[in-house]
Amino acid sequence: MIANLSALLAQRSSREQLMLALLLWLVVPVAFVGLVLLPLSEQRRTARAALAEATATQTWYLARQADIAALPVADAQVPDPKIEAVGLGGIEARLIDAGLRGAVTLLANTQGDNVSLTLANVPFEGLMQWIELLEADAGYTLAALQIERGEDGGLVSAVLRLEPQA
Repeated sequence: MIANLSALLAQRSSREQLMLALLLWLVVPVAFVGLVLLPLSEQRRTARAALAEATATQTWYLARQADIAALPVADAQVPDPKIEAVGLGGIEARLIDAGLRGAVTLLANTQGDNVSLTLANVPFEGLMQWIELLEADAGYTLAALQIERGEDGGLVSAVLRLEPQA
């Protein structure tokens, strides 16, 4: 192949040979610099800037370690006090206090200490407030809630399943 290339160059005039030499010695290095070295240089500059930013972030974080150590620690050892479940009588008393007793269609124990409760045509806001109070002081958590919109705008029918707090 080299013999064919040298035969091809020998057939060219000296001017053509000079132009091919310029092409080989000038254009190829310029193309190499433009297509390879400049993009690599740009990537290196970007990587150095990212490294400087990461180093600055790390320095800031390390400087804040004393501030972080000075923050109060939440006492995760103190459990919430367990409230004893009040039973059906306690739930009924709370329904009476909230004015919801007349809407009860079912109030019964199911599966151990769980309670099923069905209410018909109760104000939505009153029901939600009653549930919130029930979870706060009656020892029950809401395990299931199904609400259907009633015929009147603000009234709903609800089916609740309550479980004793663990």
